[in-house]
Amino acid sequence: MIPLDKSLKAKQALMKAALAEYGKAADYGVAEVTTAANYEIAELYHSLSKDLLSSQRPRELKKDELEQYDVLLEEQASPFEEQAIKLHEVNAARTADGFYDEWVRKSLAALAELLPARYAKPEIGESLVASIR
Repeated sequence: MIPLDKSLKAKQALMKAALAEYGKAADYGVAEVTTAANYEIAELYHSLSKDLLSSQRPRELKKDELEQYDVLLEEQASPFEEQAIKLHEVNAARTADGFYDEWVRKSLAALAELLPARYAKPEIGESLVASIR
């Protein structure tokens, strides 16, 4: 595992380049391309968030310093996760317009993972009446 201070700049540069390319794709105005680009951009943000949280911790930190370091990492990762959620929600909202493709489906699955209390709820259905007398 590469220490965070050495890998973060490289990851940020790669992410910036990828975001620019996906942004161009989203600007095409074709629904299937836009939903694919939104999904991929959201996954980039989610991946960066996860990478920050799982990054190698400095070995020299004492227990209380390590706890503070973890809190700081969570604060740094949170905006990236929030951005991923927003982009997935943009895709999910397309269902209201009757649009549903592979990328919308993947965004809904990602939202179920990111916000299970909101998006992974079991459906409540009505029981069928077998006969009416």
